[in-house]
Amino acid sequence: MSLEEDYIDKNKPSNTMRILVKHYLSKGMNKSQVYDNINKFFEVNLPDYNKVKWQKAIDSMTKYIHKTKDYNLLDINEVKITINELNTISKLNNKKLEKLSFVLLIYAKIYNQINKNEYNWVNEEHKYIFSDAKIVANVKDQGKMLHILKGLGLIVSSTMIESTNIKVNYTDEESDIVLIVSDFRNYVYEYLRWKGENIINCEECKILFYPTNNFQKYCKVCAKEIKNKQNIKYYHLGKEKNATTLLP
Repeated sequence: MSLEEDYIDKNKPSNTMRILVKHYLSKGMNKSQVYDNINKFFEVNLPDYNKVKWQKAIDSMTKYIHKTKDYNLLDINEVKITINELNTISKLNNKKLEKLSFVLLIYAKIYNQINKNEYNWVNEEHKYIFSDAKIVANVKDQGKMLHILKGLGLIVSSTMIESTNIKVNYTDEESDIVLIVSDFRNYVYEYLRWKGENIINCEECKILFYPTNNFQKYCKVCAKEIKNKQNIKYYHLGKEKNATTLLP
């Protein structure tokens, strides 16, 4: 839960906001209380948070959820990937297309868990999909990559005007499960590690990352925090040593 772990989906903060709105409303808070609590949470946990920028989004989200009384929180703990699904992706033989296809597969399976009637449909803005895939591409290049997957029959685009919905055609629940994604931070690295790339888990926060050498144990964020803690410790030890030396 976001509140327990101070977690915010930095790629799409609105996901975290939606969860918090449902949580606070389910606790009997009014709209004003919901707004105040979300602002406090984001001001503490999201750098450069601008409450003026997000006010309209929070208000709109709160009004809609309050009206529909949809306070249910779905806890998705894992996504299971089968060998046939991975083999289909791997056969693309193009790293960017493979990463994109893996992320689309994860999204499809998450949406299947959220809504049993949405079989393999992905309802998400493309910029977030490509961000999760760790692919830097402009809108034109994003369209080209999706067009290639569509031409191969791996995906189908929605026929609705201005809809970004995508249907994934390469799910295969019948073959053996060989990969289970339970941590959705940097989860595209799960696929790359399955492919044999040198990717490890941070010994502190467990996030997947590329080590720059054989001795690296921590991701950049944890390494910086650990270094800062060590510096503070050495600073205080130095002060204590100096104080002892000055004693008569």
